[in-house]
Amino acid sequence: IWRSLSKRNINLSIGYNCIANITIHSAKSELRGHTQALFILTKHREARFEFIFTYLVRDSPRLFTTVQAVHRAYETSRLYRDLKLRGAIISDKELMLLPREQLFDKVNGVWNLSSDQGNLGTFYISNVRIVWFASLAENFNISIPYLQIKTLKTRNSKFGKALVIETMDTPSGGGYVLGFRIDPLEELERVHEEIANLHKLFSAKPIFG
Repeated sequence: IWRSLSKRNINLSIGYNCIANITIHSAKSELRGHTQALFILTKHREARFEFIFTYLVRDSPRLFTTVQAVHRAYETSRLYRDLKLRGAIISDKELMLLPREQLFDKVNGVWNLSSDQGNLGTFYISNVRIVWFASLAENFNISIPYLQIKTLKTRNSKFGKALVIETMDTPSGGGYVLGFRIDPLEELERVHEEIANLHKLFSAKPIFG
């Protein structure tokens, strides 16, 4: 957030999700001449903007490097907040846990119903997300943070009764309707209840990364 000291109604707020690139290099300033400057390239929908900031305190570049470090932390923690398809999240058939992530359940024999014949795989259920990956190809996977779940229910499908997860219709959520079949029916209901309870707990005390 930046604001003018002389005119309080002139201000600027840049969300980290809109930042495409941050660099620090030399620029010419009317106040300082040639000096180090922070260049922030941003994008919003189809528009792109570049903002350039200089710092009036000499020999103190820490402000700029702090901005870079905070943005880097935001980028590396996206899996807590954003739905991810085909990510590097599984290693040797095991989920690569995030910091502060706790695994509560692993469910084998889960069918992803996104194709006509379905794909057999495994569910991982943690305190921040649900992850499914295919048994035959671990790079065929999806990570669904609780933050992006819009609805969670069971309903009938052409494959039988299925767990249906609808995600938020946002760039971070994708607006997907995902179906999963788990046999027997009792196991499906148990998994549904477990995810619903964890989703409720997360909503009361979310972890953003």
